[in-house]
Amino acid sequence: MVTYSSRNLGFTLAEVLITLAIIGIVSVLVIPVIYSKIQDLQFHAKWKENYSILNNAFKMVVAENPRMVVSAINSYEPTREFVDAMLSHLHVVQTCGVSAKWDNKLCDNYAWYKDYQIKYKWSGIANIYSRYTTLAGGSINAYDFYDKAALLKNGASIYFGGLWSGLTIVVDVNNFNSGPNILGKDVYAISIVNNKYPLYSTAYYYNNYIEDMGFKPYGAEGTTGWNDSSQGSSGCSEHIGLETANGLSGAAGAGCSYKYLYEK
Repeated sequence: MVTYSSRNLGFTLAEVLITLAIIGIVSVLVIPVIYSKIQDLQFHAKWKENYSILNNAFKMVVAENPRMVVSAINSYEPTREFVDAMLSHLHVVQTCGVSAKWDNKLCDNYAWYKDYQIKYKWSGIANIYSRYTTLAGGSINAYDFYDKAALLKNGASIYFGGLWSGLTIVVDVNNFNSGPNILGKDVYAISIVNNKYPLYSTAYYYNNYIEDMGFKPYGAEGTTGWNDSSQGSSGCSEHIGLETANGLSGAAGAGCSYKYLYEK
């Protein structure tokens, strides 16, 4: 007959404590990584949703007025006609502008009035540099976020602007108030490129009729910097492009707009 001593009937307190400690350590290491991965997938899904919404709006504007000028000669900025036409096809909750040419309302950190700071806390437009950052942690020139911002019904905020990289629509999939406000994480960008004059990414010397324009995520073929390994548009990594950039195309994280839109 086989007998068992009391030592064979279970774990000692020390063994239980050691096991719990190991589980705790593993949890501390693994859970944040899993959460980050899940959050990234959510951001990617929202980016795809908003790109589709904006692309459909762009197509409708083209169909309605193919000879609309989206950027005047000698100007990097979008015309008010183009911005208003795009907004008319979107579910807009609220807008704010940083210039009197749009409206007399101000975005939050432009404003020195308390009421504006509360009302527009979803927006991250700043005077010279935006509070949005590159994937490498540096700042981004605010002119790519410059002219008019809109909060959409689905919680995203979009910015119409452009400068060194040409006409741009920036999408913050969960708006500034939610964070982390990082290009290539929850912030992505669309380039409005001139297909008729492909050698001139901004088509600075030509009337940019909307029927001649392409609607592409940063990093796609034909967008500024897509084939230049020193530019952020050429890839999706904190090590590709500039930590602090004067335009979105050079900023680390710009190419993620293309990668996460078409990545399976």
